[in-house]
Amino acid sequence: MIAFALGAILSWLLMRSRAVALHGNWQRLQSERAAREAELDQHRERLFALGNERATLAGRLERLTQVETELAATRAELQRVGDARQRAEQQATALGTHLQEQQQAAQQRETLTLQAVQEREALLKHVRDEFSDKFKALANELLDEKSRKFTEQNQANLGTLLNPLREQLGEFRKRVDDVYDKESRERQLLKSEIDSLKTLNQRIDEDARNLTRALTREVKAQGAWGELVLERLLEASGLQKGRQYDTQTTFADDAGGRARPDVIVHLPEGRDIIIDAKVSLTAYDRYCNASEDAERGMQLSAHLVSLRSHVKELAERRYSDLAGINSLEFVLMFVPVEAAYIEAVHSDDELQTFALEKRVVIVTTSTLLATLQTVASLWRNDDRNRNALEIADRAGKLYDKFAGFVADIEDARNKLEAARRALGDASGKLSDGRGNLLGQVEKLRELGAKASKALPPELVERAQVDEVQARLGDNGRQGDGA
Repeated sequence: MIAFALGAILSWLLMRSRAVALHGNWQRLQSERAAREAELDQHRERLFALGNERATLAGRLERLTQVETELAATRAELQRVGDARQRAEQQATALGTHLQEQQQAAQQRETLTLQAVQEREALLKHVRDEFSDKFKALANELLDEKSRKFTEQNQANLGTLLNPLREQLGEFRKRVDDVYDKESRERQLLKSEIDSLKTLNQRIDEDARNLTRALTREVKAQGAWGELVLERLLEASGLQKGRQYDTQTTFADDAGGRARPDVIVHLPEGRDIIIDAKVSLTAYDRYCNASEDAERGMQLSAHLVSLRSHVKELAERRYSDLAGINSLEFVLMFVPVEAAYIEAVHSDDELQTFALEKRVVIVTTSTLLATLQTVASLWRNDDRNRNALEIADRAGKLYDKFAGFVADIEDARNKLEAARRALGDASGKLSDGRGNLLGQVEKLRELGAKASKALPPELVERAQVDEVQARLGDNGRQGDGA
């Protein structure tokens, strides 16, 4: 028992020491575990922070990419605007140079023409003087010769001797007159050419001044200038004013207001096309004159806004609802300066689409002239068709008249034939055959009938002959029968 108790005590002590050791190991492991978990939490926090930092960096990288793209687009836009500005400056410089060259060329041509006239007049004077000297010498020589021969020949040959001199003098005078007339015609022609050059130069200057004033003055003045350009295009297209188009016609709308389209172009089928020429180009003029890029961009934007605003205004007018106008569903908005339209379309790709959606078609000088010439061609075709219909109608009426005329002629011919037969029958009864009226009436006179007038002897004689022949014929037939 004691040994068992000692063994149990020893076992308990051994187990207790092991339990203490295990408890120490467990606490140490718990401490290490807590340290590892704390370290793990730190790593997790670090990873989370790194993830946030990575997301931030990714956002910054995406923003940098967008900024680079926008910067590249801005650079391209600046380059395009710079190129457009350079082209506009080159065009303006070229236009100025061209106008200056034309003025200089006109002045040079005028100077050369005047010099040519002066040289021609000097040459003519020289020719006249030379001809006069030669004429005097020739006259003196001929006079000397004729005087010498006059002493040698008789008076009867004097006319023969003077005739060659007279002919030579006449030819010489004719040559001088021809030269003078030719010089006068050429001088008049040169004067006409000089006047034409002056007129052309003045017209070029006037057009340039009109263009400058139209681009720099008020919107109303710009509209008047646009209407003037539009009027010239209408005249150049071949359309007839008052028949194929009208200008500044006033109409009343349903609200009691008044509308006055700039131009109404009539189509052959009775429809109308409205053309507006009151677009404002003030912003475009400022854009062309601006020296700073920022100012040019601002004025170009204002130009686009002005065009879009005018498109909206035309769409709201609803010309097709006006009484007295059978307008198409769209309106033509005329931009008289083609460069202003081109610059607007280059800067705003949706401008034309926007206008078409509003039932407005933006046109320039070239496109409008082509449209007007097409309308003029439609009118010419319509006139030809109308003429063809009128010719066909007149041909039908003429055929009917001719058919009636032929029928009347045929009826008259039949009536004349019947009258001729009736006349022949009446004539036969009157003077032909046995017992004709003339013979019987003449027998009454022979039997003692009183009459104050006598029948024509030739008719009576012919009637008697016919009656005798008829009797002889009857006797002959009776003899043949016997």
